[in-house]
Amino acid sequence: MTQESSTSLHPEHDSVATVLVVDDEVLLRLSIADRLRDEGFSVIEAANADEAIGVLQTTIPVHVVLTDVTMPGRTDGIGLARFIEAHGPDTKVILTSGTLVAAPPGCRLDGFFLKPYDPSSIVRFIRSLLQDARPLRRLRDDC
Repeated sequence: MTQESSTSLHPEHDSVATVLVVDDEVLLRLSIADRLRDEGFSVIEAANADEAIGVLQTTIPVHVVLTDVTMPGRTDGIGLARFIEAHGPDTKVILTSGTLVAAPPGCRLDGFFLKPYDPSSIVRFIRSLLQDARPLRRLRDDC
């Protein structure tokens, strides 16, 4: 697990927004994490949902979780979304998948992207989520 901060401000709170990037594909995780850092976000990386849950159980504020669906470990990205729903409902959740063609039915998400995704699209989407003052948008009721 790696954490690095940057100097850009969170659009609503004058502090750095933190994105937790969860993916077992190392090159993909490093690539999107570096892009997010370049765009001014603080980024924490996790290789699987188990590591991500460990991060979410700390006092580190996480604003957005960008997670793959399929990963090794005790749980997957859908299980991670369930954990966030139960323990950190203000945290935005974006699911990515190279195997699913749409968000899983019954899963509370703020966004869904097919792999391979365009990093610029991810950045724009995260910025729009953080600027949206409305309550979390629910694509589905629960996982």
